[in-house]
Amino acid sequence: MLRTLAGMVFAGVVLGGCAATPPPDVATPLDAQTPKGAGVVQVATDPKIETVAAVSDGPRSGGPWIGAAGGSDFVLSGTSETVLGVWVDVPTGMQKGHAPSAVSLVIDTSGSMAGPKMDNARASARALVERLKDGDIVSILTFSDEAQERLAPTVLSASTRPTIDRVIAGLQPLGGTNMFEGLRMGESRSFNAPATHPVRRVVVLSDGIANVGPSSPQILGELAAKGAEHGIQVTAVGVGLDYDENTLNALAVRSSGRLYHVSEFGEMSAMLEREIGLLQATAATGAFIEVMPAPGVQILGADGIRTEWGQGGSMRIPLGTMFGGQHREALLRVRVTASGDGQRPLASVRFHFQDPTDGNLERVQEVVARYQVTTDRVAIDQHQNQKTRSILATQEA
Repeated sequence: MLRTLAGMVFAGVVLGGCAATPPPDVATPLDAQTPKGAGVVQVATDPKIETVAAVSDGPRSGGPWIGAAGGSDFVLSGTSETVLGVWVDVPTGMQKGHAPSAVSLVIDTSGSMAGPKMDNARASARALVERLKDGDIVSILTFSDEAQERLAPTVLSASTRPTIDRVIAGLQPLGGTNMFEGLRMGESRSFNAPATHPVRRVVVLSDGIANVGPSSPQILGELAAKGAEHGIQVTAVGVGLDYDENTLNALAVRSSGRLYHVSEFGEMSAMLEREIGLLQATAATGAFIEVMPAPGVQILGADGIRTEWGQGGSMRIPLGTMFGGQHREALLRVRVTASGDGQRPLASVRFHFQDPTDGNLERVQEVVARYQVTTDRVAIDQHQNQKTRSILATQEA
C-alpha cells in the first residue's frame, strides 16, 4: 500500500514552494510517494546516484559516482519527448573521515505519546546521543501545545553527556501537537551551527497528526524545504500505525532527507542508531546534481524529486549529505528536436559535492548522456536503456 512521504533520500527531493518557478510550458515536479512498512527506511526522494556516459552498472573504485542515460540509445528524428535517467552511487568501503555533525533532535511530547511511546522516545534519544562523537553538536527540542528548547546546542564531551542524559530522562508527555514550531526551532538551531560542522540534520520523532498551529503537509513541507536551502535535512520517524504519513513524507522529501516507519516501538532505537551510523559515514556534503541540456533539448520537468531551475533551462537536484553505499536516482522528462544522422549529446550531468576527507574541498564529476538520431521506431524499442527504464518502472509503480 503506497503512502505519501519524502528522500531522500535519496532522499530525494521535491517541490511545492521549494521548486523554482519553471520556464513557460514546463511542468512542476510532483511529490513522491513511498510505501509504508514495518521497520522500513525510505530515502525520501528515493534518489540514487552514480555515473557513466550512458549506462552504469554500479560504483567503480576511482571512477565517477554519477551516471545518466536516455530512455533509449536512439531518438526519433523530428520533435519527440523522452526521459533522462540520472543516478549516483557512492562507493562502499571507501576511506572516509568523520564530518562533524550538528543534530537537532525534535521530539513529540504531546499527550498521545504517553506510556511505552514516551519510554521508547527517551531510549531512542539516548541511543542517538551515544552514537554521536565527541565534538559533534546536539540540541534537544520538544513540541506539544508549544515548542520548547530542552537543551541548547551543546558540544558533546565526557563532561556534557551526563547533563544531556538528565534532560532526556525528564521528558514528559502532555498537550497537543505543534509540529510546526518544533520543526522551526530545530531548523534554526542547525542553521546556526558553525561552519566546522557541515552535516546538519533535524530528526523528528512523532506518533500522530499535527493539530496546533500551521499543520498542513504543504506548510510543513515548505518549512522543511527552506531548511534544505541551507543544507539542513530532515529525518522523519513515524511511530506506530496512526502517524500522519502525508506530513512526514513532505518533511523528508522536501529536505532531501529520509522517512522511517516504526510499527513496533522497540525498533526505533535500532533505526536511529543506523541513522547516526550513516551520518558518521559521510562521503559528501552539500551535494547536488546539475543537468545542462544540449542544444535542441529542453528539460520539461521531473516527478517525485525536489528540483530548482537554473540558467539556460538547466535543472538542479539538491541532494544534501550522502553516505558510503548510498544510491540516489531521478527521472527527468525532456523534449528533443533532432534532424539528420549521427550521435548527439542529450545533456551534461554534473555531480557537485564537498569532500569531507579533503577538508570539504569542492569537487565536480561529469558525464554526458548521448543519443543516436533515427527514423526507425523499432530501433528505439530495441535499444532501450535498462537502467533508465528501471527507474521509470519504479516511479510508475
